[in-house]
Amino acid sequence: MTASRLSALYGERFVVISDSEVKTNCSRKEIQRVIENLAINAVKYGAPNTPIILTLQQTETQINLTIHNEGNPIALNAQSILFQQFRRTVCAEEQTGWGLGLFLAKSITEAHQGTLGVESAEGKGTSFIIQLPKTIT
Repeated sequence: MTASRLSALYGERFVVISDSEVKTNCSRKEIQRVIENLAINAVKYGAPNTPIILTLQQTETQINLTIHNEGNPIALNAQSILFQQFRRTVCAEEQTGWGLGLFLAKSITEAHQGTLGVESAEGKGTSFIIQLPKTIT
């Protein structure tokens, strides 16, 4: 799902910051699935009417993608269960879903030899950080 499609579905909240076109041999379809999941979560759980920033950077060997939103932070104890299947944080219990989205996003990222992590703090918002190798061995 591209930023333009996300914007069409959820309004002009998505801001893309990219230093250049990224080339990788990761599965485009699967990585789009990860980005879509994280972006939709940013819409669902982030502060309404605030920008959601997708930052794409690369080095010679690695691709870094950060999806950042403002809003209430994810508690540290909740961060420890965030990527487990069928687990939901207390603040997510009122939302619909199976508790599989972040588990699948992490699994897809790891299948591409990458990592998926989260940083969240009061006054700083929440960032999901995807790191992928440019070339999968």
